[in-house]
Amino acid sequence: MRLSDRIGRRMKLHDLHVLMTVVQTGSMGKAAGILNTTQPAISKSIAELERAIGARLLDRGRLRVEPTQFGRALLKRGTVAFDELRQGSETSSSCPNRAPAK
Repeated sequence: MRLSDRIGRRMKLHDLHVLMTVVQTGSMGKAAGILNTTQPAISKSIAELERAIGARLLDRGRLRVEPTQFGRALLKRGTVAFDELRQGSETSSSCPNRAPAK
């Protein structure tokens, strides 16, 4: 299976958001607190994302978690993707024929 197929079928925006939070906080435990979940759930999200990408995304040290080269590249593109989604959402909210949020 090609990388693009694996990513399209298995990468989740939630897992990317988890990665971003882990890197911002420098800790899976701190990220779990911010995301109101458990550290094992954070670890599982990161593992699923690493499996989908096919590369390790984090260097796990005793005191801090740092992104690998692959992790930094994914974060850079992921930030762009979230910015685009945010802009699209803001643009659509000003459309006159938009259905109200539920």
